[in-house]
Amino acid sequence: MAKAYVYSTLAADTTYKEWVKTSDLHIEARSVTIKGGTGVANDRIVTPLGVRTEIDAELVEVLKANEIFKLHQKNGFVVIEDVAEDPEKVAADMTSADNSAPLTESSFENAGDAVAKPTSSKKK
Repeated sequence: MAKAYVYSTLAADTTYKEWVKTSDLHIEARSVTIKGGTGVANDRIVTPLGVRTEIDAELVEVLKANEIFKLHQKNGFVVIEDVAEDPEKVAADMTSADNSAPLTESSFENAGDAVAKPTSSKKK
């Protein structure tokens, strides 16, 4: 069976689902889970710039029909390719971090003198 490769720069795994409407409710027909983990240290303390998920080519249609996947693709977080390549090379041309990515030192480079002040729920 033919394979396709989905490259992701999302911080978390994402499951995209295809729904089928029955007479009174929607049920899940098929789902595809795309690996995440960009910017998140794994068990080897490696922080990947991008990850690759191998899927059956028939599941590409499920992804292309999914509104959330289309949004992620439009924003540059996921790409579908026919060839397996180094995920970090593919990720170099993609959006590098989503809003759920962990903060790093570079997240604070443009903060200037602004310092977060602690808050308390206790009344004075």
